[in-house]
Amino acid sequence: MPDLTLQNLTPFGQSFTGEPLFSVNPGIPIKLALELTAQLLGSAAVLSAENQLASPQTSHSLTFASLQLVEMSKGLIDAMLDSVVQAQSVK
Repeated sequence: MPDLTLQNLTPFGQSFTGEPLFSVNPGIPIKLALELTAQLLGSAAVLSAENQLASPQTSHSLTFASLQLVEMSKGLIDAMLDSVVQAQSVK
């Protein structure tokens, strides 16, 4: 089976106006996207654990950073799922 790559531009990250702020770009190998997703989710887990011990002043920033990492991970997962489904429908 050939190495799959991300096939479509996948926007994510809603702004206050509802427009997406970021996107996952096509051409990225899915294996690389999976590795990055694992790293992002691992970092979000560490930040969430640290947030339990953080001062109130720091807690808001850690929560926001964790949410951003999870949102990036979801964008990558959505892009990968779309690409896999698209590859399977071509067969």
